[in-house]
Amino acid sequence: MLWEPSGCCCFTLRTGSLVMASIVIFFGTCSMLYVGGYLATQDIGNSFQEICQDEEDIPDCITTFKNASYGVIATRFVLDFIQVTFSILLIHGVLKNKTRFLVPYMIMILVGICILMLTALAVMGIFIYESMYRAVFVVAVLFGVVIFLETYFLLVVRALYLQLKRSKGQAHVILEEDTSSEKMKV
Repeated sequence: MLWEPSGCCCFTLRTGSLVMASIVIFFGTCSMLYVGGYLATQDIGNSFQEICQDEEDIPDCITTFKNASYGVIATRFVLDFIQVTFSILLIHGVLKNKTRFLVPYMIMILVGICILMLTALAVMGIFIYESMYRAVFVVAVLFGVVIFLETYFLLVVRALYLQLKRSKGQAHVILEEDTSSEKMKV
């Protein structure tokens, strides 16, 4: 059985979930605006020229950097859009007491935790390979703190989800193994 927090920091589950979602919406929107503004105001072609000036095949270098940069920018924009959308769904679900709108946010956080763990393992593996043991410790602590916080936020939203389910009369039944002696004798 998972631990269910009774509140989020000094807030109730509802308020804590609304605050978390609002923070994600704010920073996700700022990130999307920053990316859009950067693409609109910067001369990216000259930046690639400066980066590739020491290479032998300058056009190939520019093409490679341009494709990689646009791929990273597009991925970041899409992920920010998904985060903002799921956070809006979370707010709607909390305000209207609709549990199905909380599920996408919980899935997003769970996927984020998995990606953070895999990234931490990869970065620590690279640092171990390079014999940079202090960096391994720093990465482990930083990623550990972030993963802990993300897990806590996931548990807060899950606790609110279960609280809303129970208030609607949809009791969440925890499955338990039946170890009674009558079943054992058969």
